[in-house]
Amino acid sequence: MQARLLRLTIAAALAVGGGAVQAPATTDAAGMPIVRLGGANRYETAALVSASHFGPGVAAAYVATGDDFPDALAGGPAAALARGPILLVSRGAIPAPTAAELSRLQPLRIVVLGGAGVIFDEVLNALAAYQTGGGVTRIGGADRYETAALVSASHFGQGMAAAYVATGTAFPDALVGGVAAARSGSPVLLSAPNALPAATEAELRRLAPAQIFVLGGPGAVSDGVAARLATLATTGAVGRLAGGDRYATGVAVSSMTPVPAAGLFVATGSSFPDALVAVPAAAASGAGLLLVPGRSLPRVVADEAARLAPGRIVLLGGQTVVTDRVTFDLRVALGDLPPLPACAYLDVPTPFATYDDWRRTLLDPIYMLPSDYHPGDLVDTSAAGLNAGHTLRAHVTSDLRAMADAARAAGRPLQVVSAFRSYATQQATFDYWVSVRGYETALRRSARAGHSEHQLGTTVDFTHAGGAAPWDYADWGATPAGAWMQANAWRYGFVMSYPRDRFATVCHEHEPWHYRYFGRDVAYSITVSGLTPREWLWLNGNGG
Repeated sequence: MQARLLRLTIAAALAVGGGAVQAPATTDAAGMPIVRLGGANRYETAALVSASHFGPGVAAAYVATGDDFPDALAGGPAAALARGPILLVSRGAIPAPTAAELSRLQPLRIVVLGGAGVIFDEVLNALAAYQTGGGVTRIGGADRYETAALVSASHFGQGMAAAYVATGTAFPDALVGGVAAARSGSPVLLSAPNALPAATEAELRRLAPAQIFVLGGPGAVSDGVAARLATLATTGAVGRLAGGDRYATGVAVSSMTPVPAAGLFVATGSSFPDALVAVPAAAASGAGLLLVPGRSLPRVVADEAARLAPGRIVLLGGQTVVTDRVTFDLRVALGDLPPLPACAYLDVPTPFATYDDWRRTLLDPIYMLPSDYHPGDLVDTSAAGLNAGHTLRAHVTSDLRAMADAARAAGRPLQVVSAFRSYATQQATFDYWVSVRGYETALRRSARAGHSEHQLGTTVDFTHAGGAAPWDYADWGATPAGAWMQANAWRYGFVMSYPRDRFATVCHEHEPWHYRYFGRDVAYSITVSGLTPREWLWLNGNGG
C-alpha cells in the first residue's frame, strides 16, 4: 500500500513539475514473487532447484557431471519425461549437496548421463545407496552425439510429432531448446556444425518425427545439415529457431511458449550448469527459460519476458551469476517495478524517514527528508580513529575505524572532510556552491537542503591524510587513497554514491570521495549487483 501511495504522490508531483519526467506506471502485478535459487556452487544450486520442484519418491533422478556439458545436453527432456530432476556430480565424487538432495528425494532409480570417462564407476557404485529399488543405469556412448542418441532411444518412442536438433559443440541452444522439447514430449539430439553424425541420423530414422526443429543459426547447424534433416522428417518440414546470438536464439525458442507462462527461469548464458538443471524444473512447472549475460538484460529478452507475462521469476545462481541489474530491468519490463524516475528537482517526501530505515532511505533530487530530521546518536569521527571535528551516527564508527586502519596499513591514510550535515548546514552548503558556480551547476554538483545523504549521518566525504579538499583535485579517485577506496570501501560497508559517467542515473556529477555507509552485507550486494546505489534503493526501497 505504501509503495502504491508513493507512486501516486510522485506522479502528481511530476505532473506539476514540468514535462521532463514521465510518471511511473502503476500495475496490479506489483509484488510478483521473485525467487533466487543460488548456492555456493553449481552442485548446491542444482540441489536447490531440485528441492524446490520435486518431492520425495520421484520415479527417477538424473545425474550429470558438473565439469562439462556435452553428455548432459539431451538429459533435460528425458528427465522431464520421467518427472525427475537433474543433479550434478564431479568426475570422481558425489558432492555433499547432491548427496543430501538424493537422500531427501529417495528416487526409485537413478540415471547417470555419460560414460565412465565422464563420471567414474566408483561414483556410479556410490549412487546405488540412494536408489530405492530401480537401480542405477548409465547412458553413455562413444561421444556426445551417440550419448544423446542413446538417451533419446531409451526414453522416446517412434512416430512423434517433432524432434529438436542442436549443435553439440556449445551448450546454450540445446539447453533453451530443452524446455520446448520437454513441453512437446520430444527429444533433443546433437549435430556437428557441418555434418550430421551417424548416431544422430540413425536415431532420427527410428523416431520418424513429423517435423524437426533446428536450434541455432547456420553457424551452429549449417544449412546443409538442415537439408539433410529434411529427408528424415516424415513431412519434410524443418524449422529453424535462431537469433543473432545465444540470447536471441533463446527468445526464438521461447516464442513457442504459451502465455501467460506459469513462471520464468532466468539463467546465465555464460556457463551451462544452471540452465541444464532448470530444464526439467521449468517443464514440470509450466515455466519458460531465458538466458541472460548475467550483468545485463538484453532488450530482446526483456521484450520476451513481458510477452510471457509469467506468474513468478526464478533466478538461477547467486548474485554474482545473475545480478540484481537483471532483476531490476526484468521487474521494470514486467511492470512490477516503476522505472527509476529521471532526474528532476522536486520535493517528494521520502517514505522512509525513521532512523531504523537508514539503509533503505533514498535521497536524490526528487526525494527529501523533513527539515526537522536529526539523528540523536551522533558521535565525533575521532571515535573511529580519524580526525576530529565531524560527526556521524554511532553505528558507523566500528566499520569506519576498521576501514581507516586498513587504509593506514596499506600506506593510504584517510582524512574526513565532511560527514553529518543538518538541514541548515546543507542549505548553507548548497548556497555556497550556487555563489561560486551558479545555480544550474550547483544542482549537478551539490544537493538542496533535505536532499543530501549527509543529512542521514551515514555519509562521509574523504581525502587522504594531509591532503587538500578532494574536489580541489583533477580526479581524487586517481590518487593512491582514492583508488584504494574504490577497490576496498565495500568490504567495510561503504559504497560510492555517484560513480563516473552515470549522471543520467544518479542525477549527480561524479564524486569519488563521497561514500555512503550501508553495512557490509548490503554494500556487498550493491557492489555485485551492477546497480548504482540509487537504483538499488529504488529496487529495495521506494520502488518496491
